[in-house]
Amino acid sequence: MDSSPSRHGRRAVPLAALALALLLLPACAAPTSASPDAVPSPASDDHGIRAGAAAEVASPARALVIADDEGEVTLLDLESEERAVISPTASDVERIDADGRLVYVAHHEGDRVSVDVVDTARWTVPHGDHTHSFLGEPHLVGTIDGAGEARVTAGAQRATVQFSGGEVVDLPHDDLAEGLDGASRVTIAAAGPVVSFAAHLLVASPADTVEILDAEGAPVDGGTTPCTAASDADITRVGAVFTCAEGALLFTREVGGAIATESLPLPAGAPAAVDLSGRADRPDLAGVAGEQGAWLLDVRARQWTLLSSDVPLLRAVAVGDDDSRTVVLDADGRVRVLAADGTVLARTEPLLAASVADPALRDRVHLIVDAEHAYVSDPAAGAVHEIDHADGIVTRTFTDLDPRFLSQVG
Repeated sequence: MDSSPSRHGRRAVPLAALALALLLLPACAAPTSASPDAVPSPASDDHGIRAGAAAEVASPARALVIADDEGEVTLLDLESEERAVISPTASDVERIDADGRLVYVAHHEGDRVSVDVVDTARWTVPHGDHTHSFLGEPHLVGTIDGAGEARVTAGAQRATVQFSGGEVVDLPHDDLAEGLDGASRVTIAAAGPVVSFAAHLLVASPADTVEILDAEGAPVDGGTTPCTAASDADITRVGAVFTCAEGALLFTREVGGAIATESLPLPAGAPAAVDLSGRADRPDLAGVAGEQGAWLLDVRARQWTLLSSDVPLLRAVAVGDDDSRTVVLDADGRVRVLAADGTVLARTEPLLAASVADPALRDRVHLIVDAEHAYVSDPAAGAVHEIDHADGIVTRTFTDLDPRFLSQVG
């Protein structure tokens, strides 16, 4: 690990101990400042939020997760700009995923895959009209072994690690202190994403359907709905959304625990959105609409809106705010902010012109958003740009990076 400083205060921090004590957090404490300093907690445990060794903090302790071509995973604190290596270089890394708290590093060895689960110990839990945020020391939780390629689908404080060999591992965040040995494992036939939702598994099947299974993997009567070529799944504030060639499927939890399914079809002949993206616990998702622009899906209103663009778009992410804005990356390398009707509210200069012009680098460009900023990786420049999506101004650029993967936690 490199412990030498750099222009952004790089500092490598060793992994903490693997074990994490399980504590029940107290009732809501009002934030006393805007900084992520720990705040005192009352003795009540009415909320039942398990934080382990992490402390409740007054505001989200956001950080970027950046992985390079050699598999080294770095945590970049967005307040202090300090960097900490939370997973070392490994030549056999196949892919890296993150779910807003956990980082999943998949190592390929023959027909077996080992997925290291790293807890960044930074997360926020929605709680009615407010949230609770936590901060602790990053540590390795454990490793999950499986056969074939690994895929992670996450949301609502839990994730599924799905192996193409057929096994699915369910990981509720609240159970992290127990380690990974007791994680629920089921074997199912899937041809797309698998989501843990409302004590059930939602499975994109080889028969071009999404099936509702119980926690043990048994089919639920009447729980099969057509969904051609399911390519993506997201958890929103409204429910779970599967992206299909014909549009999307929405799964919501009814009173009593049953799951309802609704079809959200695209207009006839419209280009499909292969991937949809948005902020966690928000009601909007967005995705590229072929050469025509971007789709905005208001899940609460069950409505698709085509945001037409005069330039082809490469990435699209819904902000999910009251103005229903969408942040996109265009084929010229500009980041644009679009209104709900497609009007361009702000745009940058062609920051990523070199990255989007090179097909090998274009696939490595990642775009993510939070409540205030967009972050876009620029592999040609070895940088990540922070953009204020209120006005399109680049507020910071983090350099000396090799951003093969980019996500945010906190």
